[in-house]
Amino acid sequence: MKRALIGGFISLLGTIWGLAIAVAASNNLVSGWSTPPGRFLSTVSQMGFVPLFVMAIVLIVLGLVMMAIEYFKKDK
Repeated sequence: MKRALIGGFISLLGTIWGLAIAVAASNNLVSGWSTPPGRFLSTVSQMGFVPLFVMAIVLIVLGLVMMAIEYFKKDK
């Protein structure tokens, strides 16, 4: 139960962090971009938020994995 709660907080932290980056990037969109990465990822890259955005995604995935492991764990 404790690990599921920790996983939830880690996932929530990653979500808030990712949303903050998304809001900051959406307020300063680039005028020129190429099609494969798209306008949003081009803006994130140009602003230098790529490491932070990747870390936010890692935190979300880590929190979800922790909650899933705790959910499917067999108690003795």
